[in-house]
Amino acid sequence: MGKHPSIYHETLQGDFSVRHKVTATSEKASFHIHDEFELLLVLSDGIRCEIGDKIYPLEKNTLLLFNNMDLHHLAQPPGTVSDRYVVYFKPEYIRSLSSPRTDLLECFLFRPFADPNLLPLTQEQADCFTRIFDQIMKLDAQPEDETYGKDLGVKFLLGDLLLQVNRLYREKHQITEGVTLDSYRLIYRIISYMHENYWQPLSLDALSKQFFINKFSLCTLFKEVTGMSPNQYLINCRLMKAKELLIHQTPVEEVCGRVGYNNLSHFSRAFKQRMGVSPKKFQLSAGQNRH
Repeated sequence: MGKHPSIYHETLQGDFSVRHKVTATSEKASFHIHDEFELLLVLSDGIRCEIGDKIYPLEKNTLLLFNNMDLHHLAQPPGTVSDRYVVYFKPEYIRSLSSPRTDLLECFLFRPFADPNLLPLTQEQADCFTRIFDQIMKLDAQPEDETYGKDLGVKFLLGDLLLQVNRLYREKHQITEGVTLDSYRLIYRIISYMHENYWQPLSLDALSKQFFINKFSLCTLFKEVTGMSPNQYLINCRLMKAKELLIHQTPVEEVCGRVGYNNLSHFSRAFKQRMGVSPKKFQLSAGQNRH
């Protein structure tokens, strides 16, 4: 099988990016993914976010959390203005600030909850976050040779921001105890491997041998972190990739093979069970919505 598609796949230059955007039209007409983690603070009403197979009308002061495996799309109705802050960062850039007791990536990885991507904020909380965003942008804009400690200052500000986000995330989902940081890292490695090889046969036995963990422990830890079994996650990953390809009008038969299905009827049945319509009907509908 061919290499997995990389169209509409964004890549960050550098370790992080913080931008304040005010736009009158949607910047991206399609679902997209990127290698980095993303924080997106919506400061205006009327925005709609589609994550996987769910659609969310967003209220003002909603913080969105995306890891590098979330297929998502942000849209705004004609005639509206979207005011938002967008932060991208590489997880390895911030990981060194975590400790065995405090994982700053927890809110992006620990997801056995409904709607883990959305974090509603009060006006006071949103104002606090925008001040931090503005501080990061101001410091990052200063000349490197004239600002001692600029690199650490930016990292510490982002670390403080993520510390506050995780506190709110834990409060919302009533998290008191969780899996250890080492478990996060192991499951994250497994998830990354699945996303890099989703079109290949990935049995539980194969994953168990690949990562030197027994099948029972693998299933238990995986469900604690993601809220689903490894097989359920793999199916979800394949169908999200299929959805992305279908939106961009890749032939159904080609999509079937690209996402790891050897049988078209099996692929169609799995897709319809998850999406409610056949791949072909979904593609036709997506094509009509693009025009």
